[in-house]
Formats: sequence, C-alpha cells, structure tokens
Amino acid sequence: MALLSIQILNLNPCYDHWVIISSVPRTPNVLRGDYVVKLVDGKGLNIARVFNMLGFQDYLCVNVLGGDVGKIISAKCREEGIKTTEFWINDENRINTAVVYEYEKKMLMINEPGPIIQPDEIEGLINYLDSVVEEKSTLVISGSAPRGFGTKNMARIAEIATRRSCRLMIDIAGEWLKELVNFEPEMVKVNADELKIVFNLHDLDLKELFQIKKMYDIKVLCVTIGKEGSITLVQDKVFRAKPKVVYSDFSVGSGDSFFAGYLYQEAMGKPIEERLVFATACGMANTLKYGAAIFDLKDLYQQLSLVELVEERL
Repeated sequence: MALLSIQILNLNPCYDHWVIISSVPRTPNVLRGDYVVKLVDGKGLNIARVFNMLGFQDYLCVNVLGGDVGKIISAKCREEGIKTTEFWINDENRINTAVVYEYEKKMLMINEPGPIIQPDEIEGLINYLDSVVEEKSTLVISGSAPRGFGTKNMARIAEIATRRSCRLMIDIAGEWLKELVNFEPEMVKVNADELKIVFNLHDLDLKELFQIKKMYDIKVLCVTIGKEGSITLVQDKVFRAKPKVVYSDFSVGSGDSFFAGYLYQEAMGKPIEERLVFATACGMANTLKYGAAIFDLKDLYQQLSLVELVEERL
C-alpha cells in the first residue's frame, strides 16, 4: 500500500519514433527501417510508464499538450492506461526520432525544439497547477519545459509545492535546477555532467557534493553516472550503486527508469539500500529493449542480484 500520492509534472512531453535498421543499407544515403517503436515520451511520462509496469497507481502525471501531436500523446496515454491530466496550449508538441543502427550497436537521437508557451498560457498553467497539486503530496518535477517558460515561472511552481507542504523531488538540468534547489527539495536526482555544469565542478568530489547538499538542505542527493551507476548522499552516508553487467549502449530512458524505481520503493516504505538497488535494476532493465522506460518485470527482477551496492562514511 502506497504511503504518499505522487504527482508528476511533465512540462515538455513528446511523441517518439524509434526506427530500427537491422542490417547495412543496400542503397547509400537511404535508410529503410526494419521496424518502428512508437511511444509517448518525456521524463514525467517515462516515470508514469514504469509505475504502471510495477502496478503502482497512486500517481497522476500532468501533461502540457498542444496541437495534433498533443492529441496523439493524449490518445496514446489513454491506450497505455497512463493516469494523466492535461493543460492545453496552442503550439505543437515535439516529435523525436531515434535511428538505431542495430548492426553497429549505435543510435542517433534527433530531438525537436518543442513548443513555445505564451505568457497568458504560463499564467493559466500555474493557476491550473495550483488547483491540481494536493496537500502533503510528493511533487515530482522531471525534465525540461517549453520554450518561453523561465526560471521564475518554475520557482512559482515550487512555491505552490511549499505552500501545500509537498515533498519536492526533482530531476532537471541547467538554470531550472539552479533555481529549484533554493526550495529545499527532498531529493535531487541529477546526471553527473549536468551537476558539474550547474555548480561549476571539475569532478565528483564527495566533500563538494556534501557542501551542495548542506547548502541547499537537500535530503537526498543522487548523482547518476551512466554505466558507472550512481552516487547517493543521505545524511552523513554515501551509497555507490553500480551494475555488474552492462548490456548495451541503448540507455535512453534509463535515468527516468532509475528515478521511477526509487520513487516506487520509497512510496512502499523501503529503506534507502533497497530503493537504490531496485532503481539501478530498473535502469539496467531499460537497456534491454528499444524505447524509453520499456522493460519486462522478469528482466527487472533478474537484474536485482547484479547490482553492487557499497556504503561509505566520510
């Protein structure tokens, strides 16, 4: 039984096409796909998809949608049974394309710039969120925002969370991360490269990480490092979680799968050690299939014994 309701803010959803090319093309400069994987995407929707796979239903994903692509995303969410609420804008959501060269074990990801949100739409969205965000819930802000949505707008969302006594959990980069850490988030899950850029770090020095954690009163600071797993700081402890086996380089959505696994285990009341092992296994399982945040439960549970977890103290 879940302890807390989770609301996921998905400001910049998209529709993805993964075109799989199994063998060397016969005609130069012409790529003909052997099959295609189509799915709704965006960090928040990826988290919701994993929740569904895990049988967890105590969540709601807030999507900002626009145009014909927005209608497709809305329809596909209903098909998948993803629990959503929608705020509509005039501009069109983005379509992203992944070209997978299966014979070379390589891929190319092409991301469109996404919609532009107008000032009046921003006001409408913030008012809408003020009506949707529940008292003492967990508010997850994950992923980018539409063009035109600035840091001060993001701060207003965090202020809503503060007024409602929500637990703020974030996975975001750039100026938005720099702004949101000022609101004492319960958890920051961030890619190592993104963290270095925002805080001008040369490496992942533990003393510097603890300084950041303390300065912004972050309860859990989790830094993901791709194939090397993650470093998580909780109180005065450091946990390093690492996969013993790396199956492929097709890792799009692995960070979102990791975050979803962590949030799920936390909602189930599991200790930090179990959260991190499970989260890492979710990220590993994600690399076994094409598409973001798509994997089988069988694959997930097979990965649990292949996660190495080490605890350190400063």
